[in-house]
Amino acid sequence: MTVKQRMPSVESPEQILAAAEAWLQRQRAVLAERHRSAWPQHRVWIEENLLEEVRQRLLARGWRPRP
Repeated sequence: MTVKQRMPSVESPEQILAAAEAWLQRQRAVLAERHRSAWPQHRVWIEENLLEEVRQRLLARGWRPRP
């Protein structure tokens, strides 16, 4: 289910951050498994991209970065 498909619901900031962290952990596990022995070589840029995706998803939900 994508962000656009999800029904709007009332979630606390803690729930949203927990869901984001869970998604990030799942993505890391899947990508590490798929990259196998090449994971250490690609880990930095892949994690940077994942963190940027989380940031963009949070911004789309109305979150703003800390000053």
